[in-house]
Amino acid sequence: MADKAEESGPKPFLRIHNISKHFADVRAVDEVSLDIQQGEFFCLLGGSGSGKSTLLRMIAGLETATSGHIEIEGQDVTNVPPWNRPVNMMFQSYALFPHMNVEKNIAFGLKQDNWPKAEMDARVQELLDLVQLGEYGKRKPNQLSGGQRQRVALARALARKPKVLLLDEPLSALDKKLREETQRQLVAIQKEIGTTFIMVTHDQEEAMSIATRIGVMDEARLIQVEAPREMYERPANKMIAGFIGQVNLFEGKVSRKGKTQTITSMDTGSLLEVVDNTKLEDGQVVWIAVRPERVLLKTNPKGRAANKANGKLTDIMYLGGITHIQVTLDSGSPVRITISEHWDEDEAKLKLGDAVQISFEKRAARLLVE
Repeated sequence: MADKAEESGPKPFLRIHNISKHFADVRAVDEVSLDIQQGEFFCLLGGSGSGKSTLLRMIAGLETATSGHIEIEGQDVTNVPPWNRPVNMMFQSYALFPHMNVEKNIAFGLKQDNWPKAEMDARVQELLDLVQLGEYGKRKPNQLSGGQRQRVALARALARKPKVLLLDEPLSALDKKLREETQRQLVAIQKEIGTTFIMVTHDQEEAMSIATRIGVMDEARLIQVEAPREMYERPANKMIAGFIGQVNLFEGKVSRKGKTQTITSMDTGSLLEVVDNTKLEDGQVVWIAVRPERVLLKTNPKGRAANKANGKLTDIMYLGGITHIQVTLDSGSPVRITISEHWDEDEAKLKLGDAVQISFEKRAARLLVE
């Protein structure tokens, strides 16, 4: 199961075992198990109310678990107060002290721990260089851009050398261009220092571009844990297929079983074939998931072979390097297509309302049973 901790392989740096959190009669986190290795950049991904932030706060010690336990380097920290855990947390709001300059903001935790001044100054300069703000130490937060304030908050969170850094949607306040730039910087910093990062986000593109692995949460449970490419190519169910990128879902019933499953689909008005060895029953309802970039478009509809369907072109959105197309099939079902290369001469003449045919290879599809 996706929500069970792995029992084989290297001993996990951080182990979450059957953790639950209840608020009165509401289950915010429901029996989640997860192993995270040292040096990972792990993303907890999910919609609002999925339980991801509550799980992060339990790792930090800011919420008390109702049941289960958390271990870091083999030590049970479930009931250890947050200030005694080898973790630190960077919040969505950077919460920088406006009356302090950048250096003093970064040094705040070190001063509370009574670091010798020389060591503290050296650590602050090391962190300023790490986040590429070496010349900004004397500035106040209101003299910095949003991205620079974010990097100051990151430096402050790393100052005490935590073994695990927890990030609660730290980039959500940034605009798209700055957010993408900061994502790259965050990954580079994490690789340089090797600290284990666990970040919560609701943005699937952000998780895909940053994480070594992603854990998708839904309705308080951990549904699937995979590397980004595996998550995208092999979603565990319809929810994840739709949440991680765009997807076309065709409902149908099993009509022939084997290494190649054959599905009769009312959505396409045709037979669909997919390479999959899942044990299925005759007549069982399933869904075929096909990513938009795997769908082929033909300008001259011919025949009704497997994995083909006829329809009309109903939308074209040109975005420079890629073009998004929507075809409405004869059954009325919409199909999304993404073309990332230049159109050929026939395709370039297409206009709304033209008759077309969509198709896809049977190995390009994913069979889902829920």
